[in-house]
Amino acid sequence: MRIPGLAIPRTVRAALLCAGLLLLARAAGAQALPGGVALGMSPQELRLAQPVLVPVRHPPRLAGGLVGKWSGPAVDVAGLALAPTFFFADDRLERVEYLASADAGAQAFEALLAWGRHAWGPELASRGPEGDYATWTSDALDVYLQRTAAGQVRLVIKAHLEKDASEL
Repeated sequence: MRIPGLAIPRTVRAALLCAGLLLLARAAGAQALPGGVALGMSPQELRLAQPVLVPVRHPPRLAGGLVGKWSGPAVDVAGLALAPTFFFADDRLERVEYLASADAGAQAFEALLAWGRHAWGPELASRGPEGDYATWTSDALDVYLQRTAAGQVRLVIKAHLEKDASEL
């Protein structure tokens, strides 16, 4: 049965189906991060996921063209309020840094460490004069948790980059 007025040309149906499949493939490859964001988002997609964004007054610039352009409201991770900064390169979200409040302390590091173990398994840990680190690597993500000697706790999640041996 056909409903008059709702006939969609075959080419439009095919285009809609392809667009839907591309969106599903992209969503399947993207891992949701705290705050409902995903790496690879465009600035417009980030604004939809995080309606309250504030431009960073002096955006930090990192290697690879990464610029920390936006910050968002604190999100809950492992029972802690973490303030995110969103880093873009080529109009794609490539890195998110979550910063705990200055008074979070050792308990924040331990809570985030347990959260990371649950999310990505055992960590690679290190301790040095500059602070404590825990790192995880997956096919899609590189994650590190840092507690500085001053007690600042930071969680960084970024896209995993495979390096060709010729680049080393």
